[in-house]
Amino acid sequence: MSGALFYLPLSVLAQGAEAVQEPSEPAPPEKPAEAGLPDNFLLEFGHQNDWIQFKAGEWLKGELKGMRQKEVEFKSKKLKLMTFRWRDIAQLQLRKVKTFVFEGNVAETGTAMITKEEVIIQTEDGLKTYPRSALVSIVRGEPRERYYWSTRLRAGLSGAAGNSGNLSVNVFWRLMRADARSRSLISYEGTFGGTSEGQTVNRQIGNAEVNVYISRRFYVTPLVMQLLNDRFQNLRLRATPSATVGVYLFDKRKVEWNLDGGLGYQHTNLLSVAAGEKGPRHDGLATMGTFFKWRFIPDNRIELEWRTNLVYTQLGLTNHTGIARLSLKVTSILRFTTEFTFLRTESPPSREDGTRPRSNDYQLVFGMTIKINE
Repeated sequence: MSGALFYLPLSVLAQGAEAVQEPSEPAPPEKPAEAGLPDNFLLEFGHQNDWIQFKAGEWLKGELKGMRQKEVEFKSKKLKLMTFRWRDIAQLQLRKVKTFVFEGNVAETGTAMITKEEVIIQTEDGLKTYPRSALVSIVRGEPRERYYWSTRLRAGLSGAAGNSGNLSVNVFWRLMRADARSRSLISYEGTFGGTSEGQTVNRQIGNAEVNVYISRRFYVTPLVMQLLNDRFQNLRLRATPSATVGVYLFDKRKVEWNLDGGLGYQHTNLLSVAAGEKGPRHDGLATMGTFFKWRFIPDNRIELEWRTNLVYTQLGLTNHTGIARLSLKVTSILRFTTEFTFLRTESPPSREDGTRPRSNDYQLVFGMTIKINE
């Protein structure tokens, strides 16, 4: 699709004629672009720079990384990766191939012009036009698998209190696949530590999640699961697979807030079982979760997460996970992260010796995070 040429009628670009005035550099906003243009204006699309124009008239050159949930990521050579609100953008010239997803589960791939009212795409099958209001997301590149994957790795020190108290090493790894219609991720977090008297913390948490976007506001999660192994919580394995539906309550540039809820199952296998207690337990649960993100400075953010698994077959096994995270940008791929984690089980089962783990565990981590292809 590189170097494809096509003609656009002037009437199609009436709202954004400034965007097509220039084949290489945008026309200054103070110079009217409508006067003297022929009925058809030649516009060359190729694998060059993307251009973005804001409502105030300024142009910015670089590469559009993507758009989802009314949030645009744009990378400039000088200004690096930035995030903008979709409503603040007047028009775009996208000369690098993108995949555009519209309401009704319609997707098109190609180079494009986006005006105040329309999305005009040069596809392999010709020119196609859609209303801008129907655009749900933009994904970088053609629908190739390598564009969909990203990963992040964190290493740091943590302090723990509750069932254990010490300084320990924390590692975190996440792998995510995100295309125009869905997002899937798996993650692992391990915390290990000890003193001269022996090991005092040994916790491993695995998470898996699959989200399918129905519209800008609603999504379905056919799988959300946490696997927890914690020697000091007396847990050999606690697995909580469930399915949920979710909604975005706020979806702005600075603030994002969503809620979800559904039903699931909990498998609990203890390291030590008190006399008369059952072995592995199998219970039903209702799950409720929320995620809140606030960008207080561009590319720096505070994130809050909470999930409650209400085990209705044995309320004492009801558990909660809360996370508060501060992320500060150091470079385009490196971040300083401070994360506080709260884990609670309402009434932990007793061990074989009759002792009972504490209900609450706390963890504070200071670390550096590396992001790849995010």
